[in-house]
Amino acid sequence: MAPSMAKKSPVITLIGECMVELREEADGRLSRGFGGDVLNTAVYLSRLFGPDAFVRFATIMGDDPYSNGLIDAWKREGVDCALVGRKKNSRSGLYIIQTDESGERSFHYWRSVAPAREFMNLNWQFLQDKAFDSEWIYLSGISIAILRDDGRDRMLGALKDAKGKGKKVIFDGNYRPILWDNKTTAKNWYEQFWTLSDVALAGAEDESHVFGDKTAEETLNRLLGYGISEVVVKQGAGPVLLSSPQGQANIPIKDVSEIIDTTAAGDSFNAGYLYGRLTGLNMSSSAKIGATISATVIQYPGAIIPRENMPDLEASEFT
Repeated sequence: MAPSMAKKSPVITLIGECMVELREEADGRLSRGFGGDVLNTAVYLSRLFGPDAFVRFATIMGDDPYSNGLIDAWKREGVDCALVGRKKNSRSGLYIIQTDESGERSFHYWRSVAPAREFMNLNWQFLQDKAFDSEWIYLSGISIAILRDDGRDRMLGALKDAKGKGKKVIFDGNYRPILWDNKTTAKNWYEQFWTLSDVALAGAEDESHVFGDKTAEETLNRLLGYGISEVVVKQGAGPVLLSSPQGQANIPIKDVSEIIDTTAAGDSFNAGYLYGRLTGLNMSSSAKIGATISATVIQYPGAIIPRENMPDLEASEFT
């Protein structure tokens, strides 16, 4: 499946949001961490690559102590934070995770004034110019959902310009209904961003909510219809569907007997998949790495698991 898209020491900029994460324990106490779909992918990518790639996170944070703490934590993970803007007299967003007995999570957000929403504003043009000059540009449905319409238009224009310079766009269709006025609006914007994507990292459930797809195969075919050259459709515990001009494949997901928390399951899969592709593996092998990372992450609470619990990847397992 699909030849390598790897280059030596790839540069990838991931554009999105990160918030303070509070996770509710069984006794009602809250434990603090950090999370955000794009940032989660950036952290896991950085862990997998180590010094062999340039993983940059682009966002706007406040100048409060929690923003300072989050940025320090990302730097310790090896994520480059040169494209993290700081807005004076503002603070980071926050969310609380509750999980049920099966590990499924629900989220409660305090993010309406989070400065990440302003990333595409004109006063942050100097950060945008650097972010869209990367070899690979990664964003998600949440990255665009938190923007105003004028910000989304500016992002579309920036991505078109970047593609004209040979840059590649990776889009994860992560969908949060609460961030959109209505489904019709979300569908309109998703179609425009999918059309600009070189790599699609889609969730069948998300795409069903937005577009009404009845099956993962229907999602796959619709995404191919946008002219996307590399399509990945995740189905939770079901097999991952892959398609490129070289063919199609279904990759089974690892069975996990005890799921603790599904937070960042898709984000960590994306990191494993991109790590595989950017180090020269084909789509099938890369999806197996993604499945391995994801299966490990959901066995621990929170979006970011302890570094010592990361799986030990042996390339021979995935080729």
